[in-house]
Amino acid sequence: MKRAFSFLPVVGFVLVAACMAPSVPKEQYFRLVATPATEKLAHPLVGILEASPLGADGVTGERPLLYTANGGTKLEQRNYAYWTELPTAMIRDQLVTYLRSAGAAEQVVPSELRIGAAYRIQGEIKRLEQSAGKKSDVGILELELSVIDENTDQLILSRVYHTEQPAADHSIDAAVAALNAGLQDVLKRFAADIDAR
Repeated sequence: MKRAFSFLPVVGFVLVAACMAPSVPKEQYFRLVATPATEKLAHPLVGILEASPLGADGVTGERPLLYTANGGTKLEQRNYAYWTELPTAMIRDQLVTYLRSAGAAEQVVPSELRIGAAYRIQGEIKRLEQSAGKKSDVGILELELSVIDENTDQLILSRVYHTEQPAADHSIDAAVAALNAGLQDVLKRFAADIDAR
């Protein structure tokens, strides 16, 4: 009987220690969102412009947000912080919405509609990450975007768009706001390049 009572303090200690374990952070989900264009293109494409989901290598195309503290040679996935969708689809959807608002073509559609388009957009996400600095963080976005004539397979436009937007602080919220500002910048430049082709 004495032996059973001697284990009671140990069991009590284990139960108290289990209750004191730190709580797990709640999961957070973020969107990349661009605001509509403020001006229409002067020289839109004639016909339908189709956009497929963008490509991405490795972790860049996955849902966890990425973070780097050494200029991008080592990437880490954020725990408990995710994009609402795969970045490849989310950025394509914002591209379609933005180019529609800019009047980049007679119609701008996602490739899932499977209609006869005159032009198609192909692209790849090169970088999409929060980069930590000593004084402040930046949101880094780099997209390679191309416009191809579907009838001739001629390359109309192909460029790499790189942007680094300062974050207000070291938080994930500030990094996402910086990445959204970067997306806005890239889409505006891409639309201007379509207009100037």
